[in-house]
Amino acid sequence: MATRFLLLLMVFVINFIPTYAQTYETRKIPDAKTPEFKFIGYWFSRGTASNIAPTNDLLRGQIIGRLFGPNTTNTHDKTSSYFEQRFVPMFIYTPQILDGTATFRSLFKIDMTWGDAAYGTGGNNGGGINAGQVNLQTLLANVDIRPKDSKWNYVIGLQRIFDNVRDPNQNAVSTYQNSSYKLSYWGTQGVGISAFGNINETTTARFGYYQLYENIIQENDDVALWMVNLESKIHPLVELGVDAWFVWDRGKSAGGISVLGQGLNSGLAQYNGAVRLSFPTQKYEANVIWLGAHTAYNREFLAGRWWADAYVMANIGTIDTLSDYTSPAKYADIFGLAANASVSYKYGMTANDKISFETQFTTGDDNGAADNKVNSVLTGNIWGSPTGIYSSHKALLLFPDPQVVNRYYSAVHDISNMGFGVTAAFLTASKDFIPNKFSGKLGLATALSNVSPNGGGSYMGTEVNVELKYNIKVFLTLGLSAGYLMLGDFYDAPSVKYYYASGKPKDPFVIFTSLSWLMF
Repeated sequence: MATRFLLLLMVFVINFIPTYAQTYETRKIPDAKTPEFKFIGYWFSRGTASNIAPTNDLLRGQIIGRLFGPNTTNTHDKTSSYFEQRFVPMFIYTPQILDGTATFRSLFKIDMTWGDAAYGTGGNNGGGINAGQVNLQTLLANVDIRPKDSKWNYVIGLQRIFDNVRDPNQNAVSTYQNSSYKLSYWGTQGVGISAFGNINETTTARFGYYQLYENIIQENDDVALWMVNLESKIHPLVELGVDAWFVWDRGKSAGGISVLGQGLNSGLAQYNGAVRLSFPTQKYEANVIWLGAHTAYNREFLAGRWWADAYVMANIGTIDTLSDYTSPAKYADIFGLAANASVSYKYGMTANDKISFETQFTTGDDNGAADNKVNSVLTGNIWGSPTGIYSSHKALLLFPDPQVVNRYYSAVHDISNMGFGVTAAFLTASKDFIPNKFSGKLGLATALSNVSPNGGGSYMGTEVNVELKYNIKVFLTLGLSAGYLMLGDFYDAPSVKYYYASGKPKDPFVIFTSLSWLMF
């Protein structure tokens, strides 16, 4: 009897378990829906010691542009020290009712130097006691339309303008710093319309229109930018791209940033270290075209230890002068050329275990447009500030370093080098002492001016730099950086120094600690 009872019990248990499991599966809590609101934030703080400071008392806050240029930055016997911080919040809204067809993105920035000001209005201030500063800067405010089952998406509004085929809303900034034209020409934000998509399985494209300046709405006095970018993977590890951009400049020297203005003959171009041209008349019109090609092999060490890339970019066009009493008359032709190439070898286990070499070349001109020809390279730094932000070189003083808040300056701040052109070389070696935890980098950079200024030589200088980075946690990094720039005979020329002083300035140096946190 007992044996029969146990047999019946076993049959019951065996039949019950699948039934219970099925019931449990049907009652399982459904997966959470993708949130409509998303937040991504970036925090950066920096403590700096340097012998560089502006000599103009009015320029103690945000300083941008060429070292020893019109921003009055100079080297001094005393060491300046200060702390800065930056917070960049991004808010993303994708309403479920639209099934992912539309996304709104907004990006803001709050910069300040500790102790600078309080209870005021304006950007890049608010670090003084009591705070209370209104200093929110709008960087992005755009709508991204992505039709269902479409291979294209359309970005409308205030957005990033990068010299790259990739959608800035979908990729990290580091990708743009190390691909295509490396933000040397365009690396900023502005208003317009962009279309990103796939032409076929291996080819991507970007078409864009951007309104740089709208002066008087009923007049023909605007500045606009058109961009077409194509890139194809001709091999799983090889990218090849071609690009065409066009600036339609009818601004007639109107508009721009504060008293600096904008355009080819503006103080803004000189401030940024770009080429500033002189014309017989104050007003001008210009058509500027860029035609380029770029390639890359095994970008970001996708499938091997070698990574190489290169680009060539030509800018061509015409400049017409005009006055209130005459029609536009052709004044000058434009033809400039830039080239960049780099190669990296990953000798270790992580991406930081590498040695990299990079070169940069731009043509120069010794007389601007005086001979009715302009052979200098033109970049977006002529129309905005900062706009061309070349930084893949990893230098700290000779070329621009992006690890900044309120003080963004360097010796060669635009790849045109004030229109003189430049030939530069960069060598860096880095290593992860503790894999993905603690790394170090040693760098060397040097540059020659392709046209020597009056009273000076061609040698601009050589920089040595070192950096240590420690990842406290994922995306939370503590850094220590130092750089020293040995100036060359280029700076014997009075014309390349704001105060036209004789003799070279003192060699600049910088030491800074940093804390960065990418939060999401």
